[in-house]
Amino acid sequence: MKHIIMSVIASSALNASAGQVPTELNSELAKSYVDKALDCGRKNNWKLSVAVVNAEGNLLSFRRDDGAYVGSIDASQEKAKSSNAFQRPTSSFVASVMKDQRVGLLSVKGIVAVEGGVPIVLNGKQVGAIGVSGARSVEDEQCANAAIHSN
Repeated sequence: MKHIIMSVIASSALNASAGQVPTELNSELAKSYVDKALDCGRKNNWKLSVAVVNAEGNLLSFRRDDGAYVGSIDASQEKAKSSNAFQRPTSSFVASVMKDQRVGLLSVKGIVAVEGGVPIVLNGKQVGAIGVSGARSVEDEQCANAAIHSN
């Protein structure tokens, strides 16, 4: 929940400072999130796949760096869908399983207990999510957050 609130505050503040506060996720904004996440990966020499889904869980934008693992394609999309469906970063599932020993979560359809999926919140409303895969999972989430906080 802390991540979601931080995403709302950061996204709203950054967009407001640019004079525009988007109210919905469209393909242009989704592509912007993908580009920013890929830029984060490239700065760190990580080859990534990045997906953005809308509030209904439908894919709006996707790109894969040359040389990114083939498995990162599905992983990025599933991370985005999981984050969107449960309205929280996928890292929250990791924490629940690791710290709280809630291994039962792993049997719930749609839960991806791997870092890299982060909700996209605009004007206090969740409008979709971004999923990143290809580096270490904590690095995937780092790039997902960098994309959200730079838009």
